[in-house]
Amino acid sequence: MMSQDKKKVLFFLPGTVGGAERITVTIAKMLPQDEFEVKFVVVGRGLGDIVKFIPSDYPIIHLSIKSIWLGGTYRIWSIIRKEKPNIVFSSLLYLNTRLIIASKFCRTKVIVRNNIEIGKTKQKRDTLLVRLTYKYADKVIAQQEEMHNEIISYTGLPAEKVITLHNPIDVDYIQECLKETDPFPQEAQNQYKYIWTARFAHQKGQDIIVQAFEQLHRDMPKAHLYLLGKYDKDSTFYKSIISYIERYELQEYIHLVGFDSNPYRWVNHADCFVMPSRFEGLPNSLIEAMYIGKPVVATRCIPVIDRIVKDGYNGITVESNNVEALAQGMKRAPLLKDFDMTYHPSSSTEFLTLFRTI
Repeated sequence: MMSQDKKKVLFFLPGTVGGAERITVTIAKMLPQDEFEVKFVVVGRGLGDIVKFIPSDYPIIHLSIKSIWLGGTYRIWSIIRKEKPNIVFSSLLYLNTRLIIASKFCRTKVIVRNNIEIGKTKQKRDTLLVRLTYKYADKVIAQQEEMHNEIISYTGLPAEKVITLHNPIDVDYIQECLKETDPFPQEAQNQYKYIWTARFAHQKGQDIIVQAFEQLHRDMPKAHLYLLGKYDKDSTFYKSIISYIERYELQEYIHLVGFDSNPYRWVNHADCFVMPSRFEGLPNSLIEAMYIGKPVVATRCIPVIDRIVKDGYNGITVESNNVEALAQGMKRAPLLKDFDMTYHPSSSTEFLTLFRTI
């Protein structure tokens, strides 16, 4: 039974492992367990890989659904009605709208965090739901200033309902992961190792980076590219990348590692982190690579990139979809040395204050 002195918070998230899912777990861990009772609700067909990132002392509820459109809101409402939380939270736009509807029927406080700009979501039905439902949220978190302005412009919410909180960095977790040994093969010690960690998707730009690497490799024959992230071998996007690698005979130099629950050890022992994304919300993997101390190459896929990467100091910034510029950036970035972090995350105190005062 929940202590009467504690606030009960349910964190809703899918079983996939992306930046929004990881940040959801990080925020939940910020809430002191002597003050908050925290539970995770994993929504989807299975629990997925996200449970590998949830500490074992947190309860997990599996809300098994085939599609969010098939009774998803009703199922979420059922969980809220049964658990009777003080606050519910989610961090992915498609879940946010359903959670707002369900929570209002239960008269439960709801905090949602946008993982992406509303105008860039593929599902137009979801953008309509945002316009209809966000006015009932108790607080909406934007990851960066442009996103903050877009939310207000799109929804008409009063400014006091929208708060900008930059993504936190789970320093303790990363430091623990960095204790693991070098994952690269022994023969990689004499390589220039470039790395990008993201699920395979057009948004993430793996097709752009392999084209840029093909140009780079002509001048840097010892360069190798490592792509971490889950992929579907049957997808057209994956097949197009494999076809390009084979056409230019780069099989020995481009390595598709797949999903790894500890990407930090790969980043730590690489020479350069490259983010070729076409668009992002606020790229956690880039921020974490900067925290680890790697020089980065990043596309200016959102305006905030120019504020978190200091071009020519701790990284190189280039335009999105520009293969040649990305290749040149990859050539220059490993030469950068002796730099400091230029990204300023929101503090645990700022997130804790939000949950205490709502």
